[in-house]
Amino acid sequence: MKKTITLLFSCFTLLVLSCSKDDSSETQAETPTVLLQKIITHSDEGDYETVFKYDGNKLMEAKSIKENKKFNYQEDKISKISWYSNPDTENTLTQTTEFEYLSDGRLKNFKTISDYPLTVEFTYIDNETVDFRAVAARNSYSFNGYFKVKSSEISQYVYLAGATPRPSVDYHYDDKSHPLKNVTGYSNLFLYHYFYNSFHKDGFTTNIGSSRNCTSNSLIANPSVVEVTETYEYNQKGFPKVISRSNGNEKDELFY
Repeated sequence: MKKTITLLFSCFTLLVLSCSKDDSSETQAETPTVLLQKIITHSDEGDYETVFKYDGNKLMEAKSIKENKKFNYQEDKISKISWYSNPDTENTLTQTTEFEYLSDGRLKNFKTISDYPLTVEFTYIDNETVDFRAVAARNSYSFNGYFKVKSSEISQYVYLAGATPRPSVDYHYDDKSHPLKNVTGYSNLFLYHYFYNSFHKDGFTTNIGSSRNCTSNSLIANPSVVEVTETYEYNQKGFPKVISRSNGNEKDELFY
């Protein structure tokens, strides 16, 4: 009889432990993904809000009184971004950018149609080096160079040739999370971020950064010349909650 009771107790204990593990796994599976919901930008021109709308983890829209950006997807890749000015009145289409990818998901090229058209082609030399050729509306503004890549971020930009010389720079990052890190398809465009001031034109982030936040850059030819781009205050999950730009007059408050 004692053996029977002991056996039943052992089975009951195993059942309870099994259920506890299942509950724990279920709780972890239900943990929501951190997604940026709203930004309040404080600038010399006044304060305004940018509101983000999603379909799951896919970013559909980022709208403020200044502009509205709409995103199209092909499967899990962002295929097109459209910019609209005066979204609460005329809602005028001012720019579109279309993206093409290689079969492994890396960005092959993008084409921007606007008052200042730009096409950029990427050639992957190895896991750490990506050549590019940028062709603007007027060939006199075309240029080429290469990026050094580390941990899926641009670590160096090197200018090679073109009519408008640009300083070659190193980029420095924090070890925290970029505000749009969890947006589907955002990291696939990390090379594009060099050419456009992120998805939030007048606010958070520099040209660089998709999983982490760029804190500064320095000239390759003279590393002592350091440009501080932005400073960050983080929430408990390691995402920026306040981003201040280096001029000291503007900052963003971020809400997730």
